Amino acid sequence: MAAEPDAETDALDPFRADPEPLDAGELASAPRWIGAIPFEACRHLERAAYRVPEVRSSPSMVTPRWLRFPAVLRIEPRTGEVFAIGRDPHAVARLVDAARTLAPAPRPIQLGVSEPDPPERHVARVARAIELILDGDLYQVNLARRLALELEGEVLELYRALAHRAPAAFGAALDLGDVHLASTSPELALLGPLRVGNASAERVYTEPIKGTRPRGSDALRDRSEALALDADPKERAELAMIVDVERNDLGRVAQPGSVHIARAPAVVTHRTVHHRKALLTAALRPGVSREELLRAMVPSGSVTGAPKIRAMEVIAALEADRRGLYTGVFGHAAHDGSFTLAMAIRTAVLQGQGSSYRGEYFTGGGIVADSLPERELTETRWKAAQLERTLSK
Repeated sequence: MAAEPDAETDALDPFRADPEPLDAGELASAPRWIGAIPFEACRHLERAAYRVPEVRSSPSMVTPRWLRFPAVLRIEPRTGEVFAIGRDPHAVARLVDAARTLAPAPRPIQLGVSEPDPPERHVARVARAIELILDGDLYQVNLARRLALELEGEVLELYRALAHRAPAAFGAALDLGDVHLASTSPELALLGPLRVGNASAERVYTEPIKGTRPRGSDALRDRSEALALDADPKERAELAMIVDVERNDLGRVAQPGSVHIARAPAVVTHRTVHHRKALLTAALRPGVSREELLRAMVPSGSVTGAPKIRAMEVIAALEADRRGLYTGVFGHAAHDGSFTLAMAIRTAVLQGQGSSYRGEYFTGGGIVADSLPERELTETRWKAAQLERTLSK
């Protein structure tokens, strides 16, 4: 938890705007910069000759947004203990005082959800993507549709409601000035660079997710859904192709031969859905900068497709709305220079002030040759289940 930033930047690597030295001491893993990088921040990957005049409306974010914080609170989830840490003792004291004023109990919100992007349009775009795949134009593409949100209440309370119904390892509520987000992302986009043990090179990690099934209504049906997901050849192919794309992305900045799967693909269970995911790691080449690392890994192959550049072109051609933050990344850069960045999925992005906000929530999935358009539409609804639960509370 952090408040009262003392600097901000729209640089891809926030440390470019930071004269303070890195810290390998007790502050090493604590967040210094907190922010987000939108999907189109690295749109230069698309071929200039292909790009056509943009007719879709401008997204809520097109450039990175980083805020620097002189102090943070670290909350130990098992014990509830709270530790304040920072570069400035006065900032630490102010943050402790501010935390004491937070409402201990949730306050009511009203959330309205509508579908400006009609379901039948998503079915049509999936069908067109399958045609392109069968023609040999690409192997896989991630396609999404936009839900419109209207929130009466505080963004933090929306995050509390979402997290209560779908806890996630990378959830966050962020106030980035004119953009706010409430996310329960389950996916690690980038961790590192980290010095692991006595290794001579820094390592980075990414954990792509592909394949989804809803939770069952009882234990037997729930296990059946998980087993069906793990055995489904379409879902297995989806993750296998994305693992290859991620290996290629890591290979742009890694030492030759160092990219490998640290944890094999397996089913993981969340409050509302089952997923399949894998963990990849690589040792960085000497001299690779943080900016080079970010340019290689954002946007992720997990949310574009294969091959990556062609998939981004197809996304731009088929989706009704520009993504903004959706399938970009958010998280923090620590005092030691490492990043912990989550994929911006399961994420409400809002604009407004006081207690009235408008925004969006995208939901999508990976399309391969065996995809069924109506099934892909259903998957988008599985992934928006936490919104329905928030509405019905």
